[in-house]
Amino acid sequence: MPDHAPLDDETPEDDNDEPAESVHPLLEIQEIDTETEQLQHRRATLPLRQDLAAARSELRELRQQIDTVGLQRIEVLTRQKRLEDEAAIIQARADKDDNRLYSGEITAIRDLQALQDEIAGLRSRQGVLEERAIEALVEAEELSSEAEALEEQRAAGDERVTVLEAELAAAEAAIDGQLAALADTRTEAAARAEAPEVAAYERLRQAFGPSTAVSFDPSSGCGCPQQMPAVEVARIKRCAEGEVLDCAECGRLVLR
Repeated sequence: MPDHAPLDDETPEDDNDEPAESVHPLLEIQEIDTETEQLQHRRATLPLRQDLAAARSELRELRQQIDTVGLQRIEVLTRQKRLEDEAAIIQARADKDDNRLYSGEITAIRDLQALQDEIAGLRSRQGVLEERAIEALVEAEELSSEAEALEEQRAAGDERVTVLEAELAAAEAAIDGQLAALADTRTEAAARAEAPEVAAYERLRQAFGPSTAVSFDPSSGCGCPQQMPAVEVARIKRCAEGEVLDCAECGRLVLR
């Protein structure tokens, strides 16, 4: 005889229709706090932060080099001007002596020879000063080229810092959004828990961190990371489910 189709009220129950096991609000809060601390650590140690710090450090060094080269160029230009002024003064003296030499006012051979020697010395000194002034001018031009190259590097460094600042701000904003969502979820979870229990959890978290609140397993008698004495296990088993207890062994919160 063929099997008849089951009636609607005979349809087997779907295992998926079973209500999901609820999680104690303290465990939710603890999980949220752990995730929050991880996000905060990740925010504080973003690689972009180190990249930005390095780029800013390089930029400061470039600016110091630019300032140093600028001061060196000013010193060289000042030296060049001084050498040119000294050369001009000596040239004026030599020109004046030249005029005296050919003016006819000096007739003694010895005086004429002395004047010629003085003029030769002045012209020689003038030549040395002018040569040194040219060297200073060349040095100043080299410093100008170095300053221009450093300015180009500084401009590129400024641009890199700007890009890294924008990327870091975006990364921080993304994490801040996650932190804000977690804060809202935590507020909702805390509203479902007893205020004294939340207060006890927050007081103990500083000492126990992510294992401040632990679930008790009736089948194994475990929950606390440390080994529970049999007397403590028996005590907790006698408590009602959902009750929050202090572990007599370590001080953590045990969720029955």
